[in-house]
Amino acid sequence: MIKCTECQSTNLEYLPDVDGQSWVRHYYEQTQDGKWKLVAKGDRATSKDLNGEDDVSLIAARDIFYNDSMSFFYCRDCTSELDGRHL
Repeated sequence: MIKCTECQSTNLEYLPDVDGQSWVRHYYEQTQDGKWKLVAKGDRATSKDLNGEDDVSLIAARDIFYNDSMSFFYCRDCTSELDGRHL
């Protein structure tokens, strides 16, 4: 579990595309009822087939650190911005 280095909170946001070089490809797909559903695809650290098409709507910390050498987090409790290299 990743914690804020300032307040020790786990109420964090991971921002995979803050530097414009995201490993997560996200788009909206129209459903049968005419609404739009978010789809997130990318490589997972645990995938056997690293083709960038894994569902990454739920990921583990190892997926972040495996794919993102410049990870960026935001603490929703104390508003700190955290660089993944220092976690």
